[in-house]
Amino acid sequence: MGEMVKIGVFADTHVGRSIPNAIADYRRQAFRHAFTQAIDIFIEEGVELVIHAGDLFERRSMTAPDSLFVKEELQRLVDSLGPEVRILMVRGNHDGTPENSTLDYVLHPLAKYLRVLGEETLQGKPNIYESGDLAIIGFGYTPYTSSKLDEIKEAIKEKFNSSKAEHKIFLAHMFVEGQDIPPNVPEYQVAKLDTVKYLGANMVIAGHYHKYILAEKPDLYLLTPGATESIDLSDDSPHGVCILNLDQHVDCKFLPIKPLYRIKNEVIDSEGAVQQPQWFIERAIAAASEFSDMIRKEKEQGILRIALRGFLDGNRFDLEAEIERQMRDISKENSNILHIEVDNDLSELRHVGINIPEHMSREEFLQEVFSILGENLMAQALTLADEVRMALEERASTQTGLLKESDRAPFVEKWLKIMEAG
Repeated sequence: MGEMVKIGVFADTHVGRSIPNAIADYRRQAFRHAFTQAIDIFIEEGVELVIHAGDLFERRSMTAPDSLFVKEELQRLVDSLGPEVRILMVRGNHDGTPENSTLDYVLHPLAKYLRVLGEETLQGKPNIYESGDLAIIGFGYTPYTSSKLDEIKEAIKEKFNSSKAEHKIFLAHMFVEGQDIPPNVPEYQVAKLDTVKYLGANMVIAGHYHKYILAEKPDLYLLTPGATESIDLSDDSPHGVCILNLDQHVDCKFLPIKPLYRIKNEVIDSEGAVQQPQWFIERAIAAASEFSDMIRKEKEQGILRIALRGFLDGNRFDLEAEIERQMRDISKENSNILHIEVDNDLSELRHVGINIPEHMSREEFLQEVFSILGENLMAQALTLADEVRMALEERASTQTGLLKESDRAPFVEKWLKIMEAG
């Protein structure tokens, strides 16, 4: 057994993310702030190795200053900890494709401390990083996680078996069976636990899931470091980085990052009952007033999301307009409130006692529509739908809600190729 190795682990930093567009600049600042805090923690902890488990950037809204910012922060890490420190990364779904990866923007010949793993693995030719008692194989993002792992598992297992390292880590950006996976994620995007165990690693570090998890399975640790900042306003859980100590035992501690802006998510749900508009308005005002008092007392700036759920006896759009008007008035009284987002998912019901149709989510609807294409083409269509949704969130006209022709054209071309293949 060699000496203990101390590793800093993070993922899903999404540098450049600017959603929602109404507060794009604040959001960009928040993700940069979180990245800087992560590097500060790694320096303070004196780690020997840093691992990033994917989604370094927010691909579509990444700018040249974003890549320069990341390069400078990584260089600051190396300058502080010394030239022996190493940084390993895998490509996430927001980091582009093997042919057009945003990670290429931070790689350069002089940065010998930085290595991107996982692209060769997708081709069935896994390369391995080895140092002392540590061996790491990467697995770049693919939407067909389950089938791809089945296809190349023998090659990965053989590579791990060839290593004499005590600690063997499989580094990936993927969902793993057993996590609290978001609803409606298709099975082909989830790695089967039995397959993961078969690979021969004794630890899996997986990005993509935005909350911290350390799960101990038989002969296998599953570490999900989570995100460094709330990816969406609906997630106000703690985010941060992990410090992993590997010796005779696995010791992992999660260190939360204090966000630049406080985010709070408030759900107002009628819980099956049909309510009048005033019922929702009163609760929205109470939630916003409480949030305003809290951030004023704590001298913080904050963003509030109010999610309206359930059944309404009235017009949902008129209600939304009235709540937004009330929220503007509350925001004017407290400059520390940066933004109040109203997420309206109410169902309009004019009469109590009618049969309520089963609610179908966006993901379920799209899967139903695209199912006629078959599994592989359906996966491509669902991926394209997500790309279109993100583009609309980031670049849609504030007047029409539509994309410019130049932004629409690539999506049309991709859709035509899917239809031709079908």
